[in-house]
Amino acid sequence: MKIVTKLSILLITLFCISSMAHAQDRPGEGSVGLSASIQHSQTNLQIPIWLTDNVTIAPVFGISHQEDAFTSLNVGVAPRFYQDLGNDFGSYIGARGIIQHTSNDVNDNDETDILLGATGGGEYFLDHHFSLGVEGQLNFFINDGGGSSLSTGAAVIGTYYF
Repeated sequence: MKIVTKLSILLITLFCISSMAHAQDRPGEGSVGLSASIQHSQTNLQIPIWLTDNVTIAPVFGISHQEDAFTSLNVGVAPRFYQDLGNDFGSYIGARGIIQHTSNDVNDNDETDILLGATGGGEYFLDHHFSLGVEGQLNFFINDGGGSSLSTGAAVIGTYYF
């Protein structure tokens, strides 16, 4: 009898944990969030705004300062177009455009660089306030001093919706 009781308690506990982990819903039209990502040397924050049920636009802001060396200010926009959108998961394609202005403290050679990119990924909505996502990127970096580059990237993104 003890085995049956312990097994029942274990099954009920697992059921409760799995139901809490199951996604509830995605944010609705007009919702605003704050996103941060885990990515190599990432310093930007995004503020995704749901324009429609399938389109978000996210202003991008970032600042990086190294004492006695430089200060960089990033400003841009990153729209996303959701292709497949359920209650708890959405896959998307998107774009990114960022202007990066760097002021050098060592010399007077300020630079303004441009990053243009294509993105694609998926986002899992844990509830209507929080989501986790994975994003692949193809970036074209136009350097003000010459030497433009093409690169790929990946990011894990967490977003909190207000």
